[in-house]
Amino acid sequence: MFVTIRRYSPKNGAVNKASVELLRRQLHDEFLPLLRKLPGHVGYYVLNVSDRELVTLSFCDTKDASDESSRCSAEYTLRNPLVFELGRPEVIEGEVLTTDKASAESVSVPAADDGAAGAALALWFEESRAMLLTASER
Repeated sequence: MFVTIRRYSPKNGAVNKASVELLRRQLHDEFLPLLRKLPGHVGYYVLNVSDRELVTLSFCDTKDASDESSRCSAEYTLRNPLVFELGRPEVIEGEVLTTDKASAESVSVPAADDGAAGAALALWFEESRAMLLTASER
């Protein structure tokens, strides 16, 4: 498995609640569907680091898939004005040497009766878990 980490550190204060929410929606609605079509795509995560930086992690089965994911990201970035405002990312790429994940039994999942946030988190967890399980079966 290969991972590409992109670290965006805008100097102009572009990372704020409104821009992060817009970016989250754009990535979810526009970018993730593109990634899901790529052969070898395993997962994609976006981290908001203290409202100062954004970090993305792209996981792929092979180096070729990782390269294609990077090309897809570059093309999307050119078309997306919000991402452009974030500036050019620092990029780190490499092969995953070892991994560990908790078993499904040992992970606490919020109950649906914890309100809307709990239900959303539970749904996200189940979707992520299913994606990881599917990827590990390849």
